[in-house]
Amino acid sequence: MDIANVSKSIRRISVLQRDPSGAVTPVVLYQRSRSKKKGTRGFVVLERATRRIMKAQRSAADSYLSRHDQSNRKRRDGWIRDLPINVARAGEHVRKELKLPLMP
Repeated sequence: MDIANVSKSIRRISVLQRDPSGAVTPVVLYQRSRSKKKGTRGFVVLERATRRIMKAQRSAADSYLSRHDQSNRKRRDGWIRDLPINVARAGEHVRKELKLPLMP
């Protein structure tokens, strides 16, 4: 049975009823479900930051790999010639993903 508009401080609503043998037994009408969180509260901020950084790294790696392949297709040993430029442009993807201000 679902009871609407119950205060958050109420955990359970029980009614005492007699069973066929005459004994009094509690019948639970409402019980608040409590799910356990799988993680320490203090680490939530750290987890979010780590996840953002890893997503940015993945974006940069994908960007670099596509530039690496493109440089190789253009000319012989093109990846080594374009390495500094490709790494710098992949770094821009990290900055954009993390929404960091432009660094001089």
